[in-house]
Amino acid sequence: MQYGYLSLLPPLVAIVLAIATRRVLLPLGLGVAVGAYLLTEPGAPWWSPLLGFGTAIYESIFATDHLQAFAFSLLLGAMVGVLEAGGAMEALVASLARRIKTRRGAQTMIAGSGLAIFFDDYANTLLVGGTMRSTADRYGISRSKLAYLVDSTAAPVAGLSVISTWAATEVTYMADGLRSAGVTEPSAGFELFLRSIPYRFYPCLALVMVFLVARSGRDFGPMKTAEQQRAGEPQPDLSAESEATAEQQKWAWLPTIVPVLVCIAAVNIVLVVTGYREIGVKDPAVSWWRYVGLVIGNGQSYLALIVGGAAGWISTLLGHRLVWRSPVNALAKGSLQGALQMLPALSILWLAWALSAQTGSEALDTGGYLASMLSDSLDVRLLPTLVFLIAGMMAFSTGTSWGTMAILTPLSVTLALDMDAAASGIGDPAGAICLATCGSVLAGAIFGDHCSPISDTTVLSSRASGCDHVQHVRTQMPYALVVAVVCVLVGCLPAAVGVAPWISLIAGSGILWAILRWLSRDART
Repeated sequence: MQYGYLSLLPPLVAIVLAIATRRVLLPLGLGVAVGAYLLTEPGAPWWSPLLGFGTAIYESIFATDHLQAFAFSLLLGAMVGVLEAGGAMEALVASLARRIKTRRGAQTMIAGSGLAIFFDDYANTLLVGGTMRSTADRYGISRSKLAYLVDSTAAPVAGLSVISTWAATEVTYMADGLRSAGVTEPSAGFELFLRSIPYRFYPCLALVMVFLVARSGRDFGPMKTAEQQRAGEPQPDLSAESEATAEQQKWAWLPTIVPVLVCIAAVNIVLVVTGYREIGVKDPAVSWWRYVGLVIGNGQSYLALIVGGAAGWISTLLGHRLVWRSPVNALAKGSLQGALQMLPALSILWLAWALSAQTGSEALDTGGYLASMLSDSLDVRLLPTLVFLIAGMMAFSTGTSWGTMAILTPLSVTLALDMDAAASGIGDPAGAICLATCGSVLAGAIFGDHCSPISDTTVLSSRASGCDHVQHVRTQMPYALVVAVVCVLVGCLPAAVGVAPWISLIAGSGILWAILRWLSRDART
């Protein structure tokens, strides 16, 4: 049966209802229900759509790679929970902050701390925002600036990191989209994830903008006003600020930095070992760089993430217990709370898998229909830009980058490959169109998230930083909009015609610096 335009209904229902209700779970569930109804054979019993709905949900969670993604997310969530509850990370950040001598150095320290806590955006906002308040006050940095530095490093760095609570989720969405387009290699999703990182222009350039602002001391728009107002206020007396003991500060890096390094090392070791078993010894005709890429690309990425998550969690527990002397019950509670924090995101993931399986099935083939409909009316080179704008609008309206990625990533990857194949005859997962489109989903989702007043990370950033929420949105939005415009003009459009992403990133960084010099001035002058 050819469904035609009806194949668009499941994702369309999910998108429209998500924007209208500013929720994600119910719209995704209704989208799956519509898909189950469409896939029911004519004349089937009335309860067949209900059975189809239950089957789609069951199959989405009990697929092997999906269970592995769940396991990694829970393990890394538990690790983050221990870091939040144990106290060593907070002491480490606070002790480093006390070494800062200048206001620009303080801003750079805050931004650098955001890069260091790359494994989870929630942990980033809560830890950096909470521990850096006194540093911001000491150097006359407004709470609006603190919230911006925290928020604009949290999601971008977590979205770019291979070891983060975002990674396995992104990989599975990409794998689903590739599978719908006929690409079924086990490592295809992980390879696309790695290859698309340079094409995520917004998070990359958002981080560049953060450090340009921090190091230059320049601001524009409402942020400049907030900084000027803060400059005229009296500085607080922080002489009575409580501190961890000198002995604690000395060893704070052991239960915090070492577990992260252990996690990264474990992931790489498992990738190399399993990839070597698959590839074997090096062929003399293959270069070492190519051989290493083949080994890592053919490694068991989900197994590597699980082992890395488990190793990081266990080493965090041991470090906090043996070095920091944290109570066992506090560590257990932190582990449980950290894992439970992942459940809302995992629920979205569960329903998104089911919807993706339906739209990517041979029956509905939503991506194929969209490709056939758009190939004659839309230049495939505009697809990355269009996807970026749609993802930004959806994330702004719903307040969730995770929900946006859940709905758009599988469909966008399939659509990119199908349209590329229709235009050039080759739908290459390593081609510029697919990589730029894939990167645009995540980039647009984070951009919309940064501008949205109902975004969870925006709310957390303002609360953790002690900033008025509306003020945070007003002061951050101009920076996000400037970065987004540069991303489209210098990133999405050139990348789609084959311009290397590193050229776009260098050019975008230079343009951002020029804009900052032109629009802004030092708030203290």
